[in-house]
Amino acid sequence: MNFMFNILFLIVALCFGSNEAITCHKNTLAFQNSLTFSKSTIDVHCKSRDNDLGDHFVKFKDPAYNFSFHDNVIFTTKFNCGLYWSSDSHVYHQTFVAYTGGLFRCGALFVWNAREDALYLSKDGKPEKLMYGWIIQ
Repeated sequence: MNFMFNILFLIVALCFGSNEAITCHKNTLAFQNSLTFSKSTIDVHCKSRDNDLGDHFVKFKDPAYNFSFHDNVIFTTKFNCGLYWSSDSHVYHQTFVAYTGGLFRCGALFVWNAREDALYLSKDGKPEKLMYGWIIQ
């Protein structure tokens, strides 16, 4: 019981402490359009348990759509996102978990890159990894 109290106290101290040294910078999700062949616009729709951010449209070569947030105190922050785009003959879409909170995650940058073949993710400037293929209708 004492151990759990100490853990809870540490979490509260880190989240609400006034010391500048322990300030936690916001995490950021960014969505960029790299549909180089079709040059289609992507529709990005993200929501968490508490917030529905609505539809945001990113044209080819436009700046990425991004938003920043703090993880909640009990580390249950999760953003589900849907990306959609269409060509002359097909509609492409994918719904996925774009972010799941982590223990003391501060200042993380998750960049989702939409390409014709799939969705790719770069975390904190590391090389992109293929994450999800498109569902084609």
